[in-house]
Amino acid sequence: MRSLCLLAVAVLAATGCNKDYPNPFVNANTTAVPPPGATILFTSDAYVAGSPREIYAVGDDGSALTRLTVCSASASECDIIEVAPGPDRKRVAVRRRATNSSNASLVFLDLARGVEGQLLPASAQVSGVDWSPTDDILVYSAAGTGGTDDLYRMDVNGQNQRALTTTGDVKERRPRVDPTGSVAVYEQFGTGSKSQIWIFQSSINEAKITEGGPGTDLLAGTPYVVGSDADPQFSPDGRSVVFRRLTATGNGGLGTWDVMTVGIDGTGLKVVATGPVYHGAPDWSSKGIVFAETDASANATRLVVIQSDGSGRKVAASFTGNVTISFPRWIP
Repeated sequence: MRSLCLLAVAVLAATGCNKDYPNPFVNANTTAVPPPGATILFTSDAYVAGSPREIYAVGDDGSALTRLTVCSASASECDIIEVAPGPDRKRVAVRRRATNSSNASLVFLDLARGVEGQLLPASAQVSGVDWSPTDDILVYSAAGTGGTDDLYRMDVNGQNQRALTTTGDVKERRPRVDPTGSVAVYEQFGTGSKSQIWIFQSSINEAKITEGGPGTDLLAGTPYVVGSDADPQFSPDGRSVVFRRLTATGNGGLGTWDVMTVGIDGTGLKVVATGPVYHGAPDWSSKGIVFAETDASANATRLVVIQSDGSGRKVAASFTGNVTISFPRWIP
């Protein structure tokens, strides 16, 4: 396991902090908790297109659209790529980067108090994160053996970090935890090959549940070959997984992606959203499946909610095509 233990001993050492000791949290952002009507979190540059992304909340009916963070002009990192909500609507873990860097750090944010603590520096190259529904663990992917993504876990206070996988020639990334907090689903692929969806229970108990689709072209600027399966997430009952599959390049460089579901045993593969548009990473709750959608031909970016069979499509938020929406998550 690569040395990640210097990661932020400081993070929840804030317990018992007083004026005689330095506070490991810094007031880097103006923050707010999601309003009562909000059911979805996402990151976006909707305030000023092309600016660093902040966290937004919105109701699945389109109400209560609220900007939750405002990055300080003095902060070295401002661009929030992804938000993973804790179970109390107040705490989140985020992947964040400096605007001139491609490497993401892992940061704890207390939206109610407006304070934060770094869990992992940008040098860790964090590529995915999820907050377990049991409230005690963060599961994430970051650069590991040979610089290739591996899966890790840590307590939410930054302690007890350890590697779950250490495979130098295979990438394991974008983990999500099942409703029981005991199993993870993730994407796995070797260099130049298509990513597939796998389930992790232990280092000796992993199972592949998708094979990917047809295609050979690489989507420029990404690790994905056409046919790759990415960004899995469990259904509310833990028996199925939603993910997205790259179907073609183009669409303004974003590629076109289908949203699909499959049973955790690999059966019942089904397309629930398709078309010549970009579909972002999906998330699944009892309210439905949510994802970002960008249609370059229509100059439109939308936050879309559908039911698990593909029906009941509704748009919770809509912007022009130059606005970015990233990694929407249902608020627990």
